[in-house]
Amino acid sequence: MRLTLLTLLLCSAQILSAQSPHPNACDGTRYKQAVFNTVKKTTVQYATTPNYFGNAMTLSMDVYEPEGDQATERPVIVLAHGGSFIIGDRTMMEAYCQNMAKRGYVAATIQYRLYPLLQLGFPDSLDIFDAAVKAVADMRAAVRYFRQDAASTNVFRADPDHIFIGGYSAGAVTALHAAYMDPEDDVPTFLLNFINANGGWTGNSGSSANQSYSADVEAVINMSGGLYRSSWIDADEVSLSSIHGTADETVSYTYGLAAGLAYLEGSSLLHVRAQEIGLWNNLVTVQGGGHSTTYEQAAYAPQVNNFLNITSERLEALTCAVSAADDPQQYGDRYWSIAPNPAKAGAQLQVKLPAGTETAQLTLYDLSGRLLQQYRNVANEQGILLPADLVPGIKFLHIENAPDAPLFRIVVE
Repeated sequence: MRLTLLTLLLCSAQILSAQSPHPNACDGTRYKQAVFNTVKKTTVQYATTPNYFGNAMTLSMDVYEPEGDQATERPVIVLAHGGSFIIGDRTMMEAYCQNMAKRGYVAATIQYRLYPLLQLGFPDSLDIFDAAVKAVADMRAAVRYFRQDAASTNVFRADPDHIFIGGYSAGAVTALHAAYMDPEDDVPTFLLNFINANGGWTGNSGSSANQSYSADVEAVINMSGGLYRSSWIDADEVSLSSIHGTADETVSYTYGLAAGLAYLEGSSLLHVRAQEIGLWNNLVTVQGGGHSTTYEQAAYAPQVNNFLNITSERLEALTCAVSAADDPQQYGDRYWSIAPNPAKAGAQLQVKLPAGTETAQLTLYDLSGRLLQQYRNVANEQGILLPADLVPGIKFLHIENAPDAPLFRIVVE
């Protein structure tokens, strides 16, 4: 019976816990449960950007880290607050950042550009879409900030390969569009005009140095958000973890005008789309939960906590798979490797098997858990061919007959 990708990832983390340290301090518990009692907060300026009137403004974020943490690399979660792109501030996501920092993540809550209601009056639907595009640019700059920091001063000891984004309400809308809206989608002209007016797909937030880094992410945390079109989610894209109340009158659980202004397809349709294409995702449906009551009323707290636990387990699984950058000495006889990595679709890879494994049965999966290719009777240092039609992104290779060997993470360019 073929194991699911989630099972393989979790087993890989347990193997690392039982036998050796991991570069991200994976031990089978960290990242899934609270292992730190206290966290520390650092406020940083992460980008400059034009405000609604063309003047430069500086954006800040609060970064939460586990107090006393000795890990040299930590996965990062970037969150954005709600408020219909009009009101709110970054402190609204503080509790979620503290929760995740206690589990071992570096968690940040960002300031992003809000529509200036007092100066411009109440927005229409086009104004809100423009605001959303600006927020997406700001979130992407925050992601790039951590990669730039990791490559330079390394203040936050961030792992640039494991960065996740999310948020609540408008913040979730921002994260969903940052992850799933891209040039290959059927984006309407009015939205393309806003994108082009705000710096193109890279956005107009952040210095030229900041914009030289990638804004790619590995998963989305969606709390009562929506996407303009669920069809924008493709099978080769990143994992999605969602929670949404069925009685939400601000961002519909199904579809409708969010805050009476802009059409969005809610978490239930995003989940249906993800299931149809085989994308690795989950949805916690809160029966009777409203837009804010889902998170505020004690009756729904168990479901919110369940969502946070499911999400953190997923992020832990993604973080704790083995990659080519890991130190071979850490895995002893179980070490194996694939070269080159990264690689292009159709490339030949050389496989170095773990000690004592004469031949291997290899299985290749994509990030959604879909089986892509099987290789039989692969000998040590033998070459295998990646499928020529592989879509770029993260893939996982598993040795079926050496279950104690960690899952191997491949990047297809």
